[in-house]
Amino acid sequence: MRLDLDRTPAGQSELTIDGDLALGLGETGPGSVRLRGDLRVDNLESRFVVRGTLQATGPVDCDRCLTGFELAFDVPVELVVLRDAGEETEDGDTPVVHQRDGVLDLTETLREATLLAVPQATICREACRGLCPQCGKDLNEGDCDCEDDEVDPRWEGLPD
Repeated sequence: MRLDLDRTPAGQSELTIDGDLALGLGETGPGSVRLRGDLRVDNLESRFVVRGTLQATGPVDCDRCLTGFELAFDVPVELVVLRDAGEETEDGDTPVVHQRDGVLDLTETLREATLLAVPQATICREACRGLCPQCGKDLNEGDCDCEDDEVDPRWEGLPD
């Protein structure tokens, strides 16, 4: 996941990304993902503009039924590299990196973009029924024998 500033031709070119990326989200999301796709690199003499959308896949547990599955999501990427000496800055929503020449490691930039793109709710499928709140049975495998006669006391005074 590197961009060679010295060997990138002037004009437009593509940078192929295909590799594993550690996110370190622990139990709240995927610990690592596989990033794949092509980014468009515009070499404009004194700056590089890198943008595109990558596809990420990684193992997670469903928030409803706790079953493990492979989560797939898109990761939008946008980065500007200025060819001068200086520090990394941010210009609005687009990260700006200052580097004169050499090879630029994009790992941290791609990690940040991926962290922002991870869905907040990880659901294995739209029709997932989750777990029974009383006995804990996976309702996707069938109904449980729990009685659902328990009425919230706040609703008892309302007519049927």
